[in-house]
Amino acid sequence: MSTWSGRRPRIMASSLPLPQNTITDILSRLPVKSLTRFKSVSKHLADLTSNPSFIAAHLRRSSPDPYLLIRRYHSQSGWDYGIWLITDPTLNFATQLLRIPLEESLPRFPKIVGSVDGLVCLDISPCYASDFVMWNPGTKQFKHLPSPLITSSRDNPIWMVFHGFGFDSFNNDYKLVRIVSFKGNDESASPFLRVEVYSWREGVWKEIEERFELALLCGGQDGVAVDGSLNWAAIGLQRFDDRKVVVAFDMGREVFKTVPLPPVTRYGNVKVVSYMGLLAVAVYPLVFAVSGNNMNRFEFWVLSDCEDGTKRWTNLVVVENFSKSLVPVGTWRDRELVFKYMGVRDRENQSSIFLFDPVDQRTRRLAIDCVDFCFEGFSYVESLVPVN
Repeated sequence: MSTWSGRRPRIMASSLPLPQNTITDILSRLPVKSLTRFKSVSKHLADLTSNPSFIAAHLRRSSPDPYLLIRRYHSQSGWDYGIWLITDPTLNFATQLLRIPLEESLPRFPKIVGSVDGLVCLDISPCYASDFVMWNPGTKQFKHLPSPLITSSRDNPIWMVFHGFGFDSFNNDYKLVRIVSFKGNDESASPFLRVEVYSWREGVWKEIEERFELALLCGGQDGVAVDGSLNWAAIGLQRFDDRKVVVAFDMGREVFKTVPLPPVTRYGNVKVVSYMGLLAVAVYPLVFAVSGNNMNRFEFWVLSDCEDGTKRWTNLVVVENFSKSLVPVGTWRDRELVFKYMGVRDRENQSSIFLFDPVDQRTRRLAIDCVDFCFEGFSYVESLVPVN
């Protein structure tokens, strides 16, 4: 049996500290859970992982490999619910149920407004999108946001509320936009709008004067963040009459613009998504089509940049005889469409979430059961971005 010969051997490398740049580079590759533990071990590590430059470096490494964040529930009451993370397909789509902030006291199951850079914005209000939480699932931090400025009253009741959450790269800010539609006293009049924006940097709401008057936003869809803008599907008015459009809000300049959609969109449902950093729309069959509307195909269009500096809609995919039971709900990794299956499932087809790659038209089924009543899907990256 070997024994110690007395003096402990010297390890030369132990006396040579690693350069700070090397330490920072190593730590920026670690998961958020590990970095959070380090904060309690060393004040130096706590200061480092709270530094904006380190947070940005860690985010750059995490961004190319996002998870899929899904919200689902099975009952109309909304109490049989969950927010899940679905990880990389090489791990056979492992799932993790997340614990929601303030879950025990919520009046209803929260709605995901958006997911950007590890921050998830939740709508926790029972109606009128009037109560929000900013949440980082990785660090488990959350912040109950101040109440919006625009409210409903007896004289001015709210008709509908539309919102969206995204990153304003021009001002290095995360913004929550709330578009409130009021029904006028005249039944024939169009609803009038008020718009307010919550700033992550400032921590306050402000109402803005900017309006759009050439479109009516379509209900049921939140704003989709694409290249500094939030985008909503809408029905065109006036010069865009009888044509669907996208209403885009530039978060940096805080102005609206209207983008006409391809003519085919008038014959089907439209889902606005982000695809490879570009604005895109999925067009799919109406479940209940009016007489003469026989669209039975799926089309995918992308707003591409032209050499002359203009933008043009390009058709990437056409799938004939497309099932009305498949509904696009978003994109994963900004390149795969996420579909929800609405039809009757059997024992061989229990999964109701599918991924579709428009480039090679490859379809994958996720081994997770869900969504009898509601489903939303978002890309999500782990980050150290603070909620304040």
